[in-house]
Amino acid sequence: MMAVAAMMSLSVFAQHEVGSIALKPMVGLTLANYTGCDLNTDMKAGLAVGMEAEYQATPFFSISAGMLYAMQGAKLKVSGWGVNVGTVSAKADYLNIPVLANVYVTKGLALKAGVQLGLNVASDIDVKTSFTDGSYNLADVKDYTESMAFSIPVGISYEYEDFVIDARYNIGLTDVYKKDNVITNLALKGTKNSVIQLTLGYKFDL
Repeated sequence: MMAVAAMMSLSVFAQHEVGSIALKPMVGLTLANYTGCDLNTDMKAGLAVGMEAEYQATPFFSISAGMLYAMQGAKLKVSGWGVNVGTVSAKADYLNIPVLANVYVTKGLALKAGVQLGLNVASDIDVKTSFTDGSYNLADVKDYTESMAFSIPVGISYEYEDFVIDARYNIGLTDVYKKDNVITNLALKGTKNSVIQLTLGYKFDL
């Protein structure tokens, strides 16, 4: 009787039936930065858009996988002779494929963690200086960027009336740039992605 009562209480955790598959288109914001390099970097805002599918395995546990286009990278200040020379924007866009375990701790509220593969689709460096108007593209550095980046996403989500607010932190595990090239010589050796991702999605069952 106690086991049955426990299962009945767990049934209120998830808002979707056990065995169901739901799709969730989502759009939001990335706040990206670099870690592990010798430069002082600042967060760079970008867009995140894509879709995830979620399989409800038990009343309190589900597995999700998706594909999202995410604008990542970082900003840094360039100084010389004691003055601020300009701002460098390192852009690195990825097609991210996250696979997550979701644990529902109460109705609609889930804690999540997993692994993520990122496929680099664009990478360049833009410079805005105090000596010129506007900004210009310094270099297309896709050839110097690793084609794949692995990370560990951890986060929390809340679902209400099929709308889902999702907040994640993607911890980069692999280097952004290839070793022994011009980018490495610019003090970006060992650079890894560090990304906060905030999205709003709408979940519907198949």
